[in-house]
Amino acid sequence: MRRKLNLFSAIALFSIPLCAAAQPTPGSEIAPAGKLRGAVIGIRVLGGVGEPIGKFIAEKLGVPFEAVVYPNPQAYEQSFGKGEWDIAIGPRVLAPADKADVTPDAWVIDLLYLAAAGKELASADQVDRPGVKVGTIQNSPSDRFLTRTLKSAELVRLPLSPSFPGDAIEMLRGGKADVFGADSGLIDSIAGGYPGATIVAGAFNTVRAAVALPKGRSFAAQARLAEIVNEAKRAGVVQKAIEQAGLKNGVRVAPD
Repeated sequence: MRRKLNLFSAIALFSIPLCAAAQPTPGSEIAPAGKLRGAVIGIRVLGGVGEPIGKFIAEKLGVPFEAVVYPNPQAYEQSFGKGEWDIAIGPRVLAPADKADVTPDAWVIDLLYLAAAGKELASADQVDRPGVKVGTIQNSPSDRFLTRTLKSAELVRLPLSPSFPGDAIEMLRGGKADVFGADSGLIDSIAGGYPGATIVAGAFNTVRAAVALPKGRSFAAQARLAEIVNEAKRAGVVQKAIEQAGLKNGVRVAPD
């Protein structure tokens, strides 16, 4: 009997380190395939900032980075839960709570109105009036916010396509919208091709962008990713990404 007990004890002792060794590290949970696939939306204010942040995260994990670019917010949101990426870098509002865990904010983006030539609006809080038509990108954070909050103005949605910002300019010039509501990066793009249009003073909302992990990753993996994101803010990585994307107004590093 004693001999059997000794045998079982030896097996147990040898099993402990084997089980411990089988546990994944936080880094291998974040990038399980030995590279970091980062989902971004292919516009300057999101993907243009998100890709450098993704590269920094990959560097900290010691793996190569591969951008997975989605053409619009809807495609990005629909990618959650499909296993197409390892992290997603974009608006918090587009990360479904049942499919992702999200880090602290990395950067924030003001949502602004651009008024068509000849339309005089002193501030953003004057837009929601009867007879005012507000254009926005379909299923974007702007669309979601304006759908909830506009009481009197009419919301006109525009699919995001490769011909943007031309589509938005045509909408404003053709009278289909009096103002266009979008993130500050897109507003700058529209204004650059439409002399006479004016940016309405004041932001109507702010988008918070962060990094998401697929649901089910360990607390250690979530904590490690959050630590790297905070380091990217402190080390100036996020600020540099904003500057390299050519974003001057309405985009800034998120506060700690």
